[in-house]
Amino acid sequence: MEKLDVRGKICPLPLFYVKRKISEMKPGEELEVIADDTTAKETIPKWSRLHEHEIIRIEDEGGFFRVVVRRVK
Repeated sequence: MEKLDVRGKICPLPLFYVKRKISEMKPGEELEVIADDTTAKETIPKWSRLHEHEIIRIEDEGGFFRVVVRRVK
């Protein structure tokens, strides 16, 4: 599983980094995104669903959260 830590970045930067990383991955691979911007907690899953990627889980870790996305296409 690939990991992407974007803590300390504010939107739209976390989503930008997610888009770039997902585009480099193969279908079926997963990306764990670690972020602390609350806007990213909404935009990353919305963007992922819009582009038909699968959200595996979203975990709140207190001061930050993790989103695991599986590239589908």
